[in-house]
Amino acid sequence: MKSLYQLRYLRPDNLYPLYYLANKVGNKLLSLPSDIACGFNSNDWFKKSILLPRYQNLLNQHKEHLPKLDADELNIVEQLEQNGVCVTSLDALSIPDSHKLLEAAQPITNELAQQSRSPSHLGKHTLMANADQLLAHPEIIRWGLSERLLKIVECYLGLPVGYGALSFYYSVADGRDAGPRIWHRDKEDWKMVKVAVYLNDVDEFGGPFQCIKADVNKFLIATLPPYKGLSNLELEQLLKTNNPDDYLTSCIGKAGTVIFTDTSKYYHRGKPPSKSDRSAIFFHYFSYCPKNPFYCDRSPLSSKQILEFDKQLPIHLQGYLTWREKCSGLGRYIPKNQMKVDNW
Repeated sequence: MKSLYQLRYLRPDNLYPLYYLANKVGNKLLSLPSDIACGFNSNDWFKKSILLPRYQNLLNQHKEHLPKLDADELNIVEQLEQNGVCVTSLDALSIPDSHKLLEAAQPITNELAQQSRSPSHLGKHTLMANADQLLAHPEIIRWGLSERLLKIVECYLGLPVGYGALSFYYSVADGRDAGPRIWHRDKEDWKMVKVAVYLNDVDEFGGPFQCIKADVNKFLIATLPPYKGLSNLELEQLLKTNNPDDYLTSCIGKAGTVIFTDTSKYYHRGKPPSKSDRSAIFFHYFSYCPKNPFYCDRSPLSSKQILEFDKQLPIHLQGYLTWREKCSGLGRYIPKNQMKVDNW
């Protein structure tokens, strides 16, 4: 049986909204178990009495096993702790084979740019690379397993790392405030790290990643329902009474700019690009025993593809991608959340 995604290419384009709506409703139904579990994990009593003590115990157990960092690596961790974001570059990180990452990403960017102009994709604000495109360039996935990245992430999380692979986004310059462009926090874990790499130059009109500053972020978390998203207009109206002078960090930079950020603790968004499209890769990291493991499977790769990819890695890198095998409790068995970026 063909998927709804495949059926779109067998039907007139003007009928696709019906298939899109049906697919969205179906994914919402399939996501009910994970949504219910997340709501249960967000209950104040359960969180403070069960989840938080368990988490703190794991942190204490792993404290003596954290890797040693050099001064530059420690600076990234400290900036994450203080500000929730750190901007650097591929050149500064000096991770081996980073040039291969940029070279491998270019044909995917070109493919997504071409798709964005095709009739079947008109109206989409965000396109994402699929599993076939990523597996055709495995060096992109492998870059996220670089030793230096894993050390930095482990020291920030305080726990062994789970690698959720990546999302390869192509954002169209249409100025729309939707999908990942609204202000939000991610639900995966107590702390998590996304490492973004810009594949083209990004200025204020090119869709920079933005993160709310620490003091204002505390106010938002204390004021809003858990994980509530809000538009930029809603944010500005909410902050108007508090009148903050400078409430966000806007991460502009050249191609090769790298951004470390904690997307679970801090409100963030991709600013809607208005004058130029943006191409960027976001590598996902969380602990090997995340708070909400059913939200962590965001990779376009299937479980089977991830397992096969993991087997081909050097022994010392195996297990980061298959982190869910180490999960304990019911969270390991709850089906993953099926809701995707709403790109229409």
